[in-house]
Amino acid sequence: MNSQMDSKEYLNLLDENDKRLKEDNLHKWEVLKESLYNFRNGEFFGRDWQSWWRTVAFHLGFYACLVLLYITLLGFFALIGDEIYPIQMGKNSALQEIPGMAIRPVSDFETTLIHFIQGKPATYKPHTDHIQTILDQYENEKQVGENFIDCDLGKPEGMEQKVCRFNVDKLGGMCTWQKDFGYDEGQPCVVLKLNRLMEWIPDTYKSSSDIPLDEDNPHDARDRWHPDFIGVSCHGRYDADIENIGNLTYYPPEGFPRFFYPYLNQEGFRSPLVMVRFENPVNGVLINVVCKAWANNITPRHNENDRLGLVTFELLVD
Repeated sequence: MNSQMDSKEYLNLLDENDKRLKEDNLHKWEVLKESLYNFRNGEFFGRDWQSWWRTVAFHLGFYACLVLLYITLLGFFALIGDEIYPIQMGKNSALQEIPGMAIRPVSDFETTLIHFIQGKPATYKPHTDHIQTILDQYENEKQVGENFIDCDLGKPEGMEQKVCRFNVDKLGGMCTWQKDFGYDEGQPCVVLKLNRLMEWIPDTYKSSSDIPLDEDNPHDARDRWHPDFIGVSCHGRYDADIENIGNLTYYPPEGFPRFFYPYLNQEGFRSPLVMVRFENPVNGVLINVVCKAWANNITPRHNENDRLGLVTFELLVD
């Protein structure tokens, strides 16, 4: 008898628990529905329609003010700016009237290391492709038109707005696409150029003896001097690098022709290039290289920290 009573009580408890669970679930569903839309108060997500209109109107007005402010500032800077000349130049510019120097190839802009394995095209193809991409901009068919002139004998007076045509044949016959720019033979070529600096005019050395001679400047900079060119030289950064870098050849040997300057934002302007060929760098050794431009208004400010008038990179040939 007692066992039958216990069974009935147990079943009753189960029924009561089921009812409570159903009631709890129903209550939760009712709460969820009311949070979405409360029929009694007419609230949607806890706000009535007037509150929602005020919120939407506030945000629309806020973002409209931001857009208006942006357009106003854009128009202001368009009025005070110039389509050709930057607002700040010369001493007021962060470049401080001295152009920086750039090097190619730079297949990975997160590093200045040029690394490849001699005789293995897969390792140096990114480098040679990058060099060829630069040289493609100097193809003859891309330097035609009334704005281009030949400056082999200098730029005539009154032609400042014209652009000097750069002949890639002056970069030498050893540094070509057909010869893999020397990378297959372990004699890599690199391209140097000066960054564009508005209205900058190079003050080239009038005599080879004017070029400073110190531990940073190889004597061949004087041997390759020309009054119409900005001199260029590369050397090892440290004593060990000087021993391992080997011989270098420059194309053209004089450096950057000064007739290309000043840069005045001319249409089609192309910076002159210098190709440097490493003839016999020591294999398997990391070589730190510094390349510098030489002119009266560049040399006194050579600084490896701000990269004025020079560029540094690393070379590793395996």
